[in-house]
Amino acid sequence: MPAHILMSLTLLLQGLAIGLVNGALYILTALGLTLIYGILHIVNFAHGEVFMLGAMLVYVVYVLWEWPLLAAMPAIALVAAMVGWLVERGVFRSLRGQWLQLLVATVGVSLIIQSLSWIVFGAQEKNVPSILPGVLMAWGIRMPYERLAAAGIAMCMVAALYAVVYKTRSGLAMRAIEEDEETARMMGIDTDKVAGLAVALGFALAAMGGVFVAPIYSINPGMGLEAILMSFIIIIIGGLGNITGTLVAGLFIGVVQSMGALLLGAEAAHVLVFVVMIAVLIFRPQGLMGKL
Repeated sequence: MPAHILMSLTLLLQGLAIGLVNGALYILTALGLTLIYGILHIVNFAHGEVFMLGAMLVYVVYVLWEWPLLAAMPAIALVAAMVGWLVERGVFRSLRGQWLQLLVATVGVSLIIQSLSWIVFGAQEKNVPSILPGVLMAWGIRMPYERLAAAGIAMCMVAALYAVVYKTRSGLAMRAIEEDEETARMMGIDTDKVAGLAVALGFALAAMGGVFVAPIYSINPGMGLEAILMSFIIIIIGGLGNITGTLVAGLFIGVVQSMGALLLGAEAAHVLVFVVMIAVLIFRPQGLMGKL
């Protein structure tokens, strides 16, 4: 095979690998958003700030307090879940069914979290040192061990979420509420308890997304905007409230963005992602995996 063709093939494989790994990280954050929307039909604009809190907390707990990472991760997930439960109980529950009021409330929660974070953490960019240094070399593809490990753990968490939603009584209750909350209540399901669990899980997933991204990029209290934007793009393309659709769309967008950057440049890749989203909205507004 000619050298230039081999080089081009290697670059394409590199772009595909990076896209799949990035997509796995996108999925983790987007799944929390789609879970909350699917169960409660709430568009949670505070989701990006929870992602940011996960990143900032791993800096505090792992870097400043010097906790072992294996202790820091579950502690951060637990804190995020508790915040989610409190937000559902204190804000979402009283406004359930009032779409506009809930929308405004989630924006308010987002601004409160972000404003407090600027005060507490400051405006200076922070960096979490590499947790798993080194690069894997295979077939001409270079991939940092850290990203591979983060993507692998993210996929394990996605599998765990599938098990919770589709294999447990709590998951059955969530799906019942999604179909018809009133009927679920008449069947004896404690809808308030299930709603609290769904939001707690959604917040924990978002925070873990921030935890995995923190060692890869610089972090600051404004980083949640890009996360919420990407999450919305993914759940729109995959189908609102559709967990499988979020999985497919996350990998798809990761590959589109990576290959777009490789072939067209980083700025053009961002444009390409929005073009794909608009095309889906026009030709398949229910999303790739949404019901007709």
